[in-house]
Amino acid sequence: MSTAQYSAAWTDNVYLQLTTATVRIHPCRVSENVVAAGATYQSAERVLALLTSFDDARPEQGVTELAEIIGVHKSTASRLAAVLERAGLLARHGRRYRLGLETIRLGTLALRGLDFVASMRPAMEKLSRQTGETINLAVPDGSGILNVAEVPATFILSCSSGWIGRRTQPHAVANGKVLLAHGAIPVPLELERYTDQTITDPAVLAAELAAVRANGYATAIGELEDGLVAVAAPVFDGSGDCVAALSVSGPAFRLRPDSLAELGRLCASR
Repeated sequence: MSTAQYSAAWTDNVYLQLTTATVRIHPCRVSENVVAAGATYQSAERVLALLTSFDDARPEQGVTELAEIIGVHKSTASRLAAVLERAGLLARHGRRYRLGLETIRLGTLALRGLDFVASMRPAMEKLSRQTGETINLAVPDGSGILNVAEVPATFILSCSSGWIGRRTQPHAVANGKVLLAHGAIPVPLELERYTDQTITDPAVLAAELAAVRANGYATAIGELEDGLVAVAAPVFDGSGDCVAALSVSGPAFRLRPDSLAELGRLCASR
């Protein structure tokens, strides 16, 4: 065989081996599709974490604060905030961000979709007529509670302050104690103090929850805010599980200690 023929045969043989060989991927290598999917999920989680970081204590936040909360670089937080701003979910206020009007539309749609809230409206309005005070409906929300409906007080001086959409720590409010007492939410590991009356001792809270179960209602007297008094009773579903709490709240000079038992009975007998 000539040199040229040998060279051609060798080249053909190498080509055949290359085109018919099975490609072996290193076991530690991750495919590009998996990487892309993981990055997408991470971005989505960061966007959601950024959006849900706004609350009563943080109605407005700057890029630096957002970056610290979700654990990313400021440039990443800035890009995520810009995306949410274009969607109407965030609105710029100077160099800071607040929730945008689109969140109101989505929240309203969510509430309309809660048949449970609609079914409770007549009972809430009846309780409002009986007491004249602020009526709230709260449901479990993770380890806390979320206020989902409200009937404002008829008095000029009242405790109606836009409770809908507010999350509160359960140990300091009457409707939270109801949900704790009936096992709808777990007892907090830390009991944060809001006023001198806030229960911060686990043993004292346990005794309070036992009293809630025995009495059929809960009270909170100046435990979240000084001068704010509330009474709440459980709302049970068809299977007997506590799914919500219905409360009456008002200023201490109107909701006197000797009236709380009667208010508790009204809440429970809706």
